[in-house]
Amino acid sequence: MYARIFTIIVFAACLYNVSSSTQSSAPYRIPKTEYGQPDLQGVWSTRFNTLLERPEGIPLVLLPQQAAGYAEMITQGLSGNDDPDIDLFGPPQLALVKGEYRSSIIVYPENGLLPYNELGATVSAHNYFGGLGFDHPEQRPGVERCIESWGSAPMRAFAYQLFHGIVQTSGKIAIISEESVPLRVIHMDGQGRPDVIRSFEGHSIGHWEGDTLVVETTHFSDTNPERASMGRPMLISSMARVSERFTRGSESELFYQYTVDDPVYYTEPWRGEFSFTRDENGHIYEYSCHEGNYSMVGALRGARVQEAQTK
Repeated sequence: MYARIFTIIVFAACLYNVSSSTQSSAPYRIPKTEYGQPDLQGVWSTRFNTLLERPEGIPLVLLPQQAAGYAEMITQGLSGNDDPDIDLFGPPQLALVKGEYRSSIIVYPENGLLPYNELGATVSAHNYFGGLGFDHPEQRPGVERCIESWGSAPMRAFAYQLFHGIVQTSGKIAIISEESVPLRVIHMDGQGRPDVIRSFEGHSIGHWEGDTLVVETTHFSDTNPERASMGRPMLISSMARVSERFTRGSESELFYQYTVDDPVYYTEPWRGEFSFTRDENGHIYEYSCHEGNYSMVGALRGARVQEAQTK
């Protein structure tokens, strides 16, 4: 009697395990919009400490214990920063991409470093957030001057959470970022732009390759080639072409890949990737960067005071 009951229990457990395994291995089905396109809409965020470039000797993929220690080490470089957003979202962590902890955004070249040529190495030879000096506003980084967006191509991340809302129509896709330059439009209808019209964010034209949104961005301006990065800045020239790929991997992960092809500053094209995480709150707040931006005036005035004290 007991042997029969045990056999039934074991058989039922085997059926459950087979069913669970089948369910877990089923491919994720990306929802569609009313236009029949893959639905990427919603609010997506980043919050990780992974740097753009990778220090020598560290592998791209780290074990969880290694990732925690490395993220903590990176955070020590932010000591003294009074921005409450740095500590608002819990302990430091590395970018998690398809279940892997990544030590850099760059995946090619394999050494994890920007392949700068001689000009690129010279122009980028400083810490982005440190700027070039305090003689005039143009020596300060773009994020201090409220002229740079983390949502422009290629999209980037920082050690606090950045939110990006995606809205789709049949002919346009808008990315609304909770940042100083809030709106980016991807033209799915092929709408071009005269070559003479150039800007920091460039001009983006997209198309679908299966369930992947592919975006090509050109028409960048040379006015401000620097892009925000923890470390030396990323550089984008007017000759650059940035290719991006957005693929929804699950209900909570939006996989993002990009390639920068810019012969002005680099010896070869290079690639980066990370994942956005879906934010269920779905909120985007206005980022009025210019309103009350006393930090620029304060920084330049403070430098003048220091100069006077040393005379």
